Amino acid sequence: MMVRKYIDVICLNDKGGNLKPLYIIWDDYKRIPILRVKEIKPKASLKAGGSGLRYTCIFKTNKIRHLYYDRGKWYVEMFSA
Repeated sequence: MMVRKYIDVICLNDKGGNLKPLYIIWDDYKRIPILRVKEIKPKASLKAGGSGLRYTCIFKTNKIRHLYYDRGKWYVEMFSA
């Protein structure tokens, strides 16, 4: 079962009002850089529920992961333990 995993994100809020995530921070305070944001679009999280802006992010290992921004909070989809 997929659930929302809320995470800390370091972002750039530019003068145009755009929000660009730069790093995600896991529970162990490990900072993982986002190399590029490939796409930003309003989208529902079908696996974990909810909606908001979905950021398709590319990380250092060329891994692509969806990062969601919903009502002021950031989350990723994770399998529940």
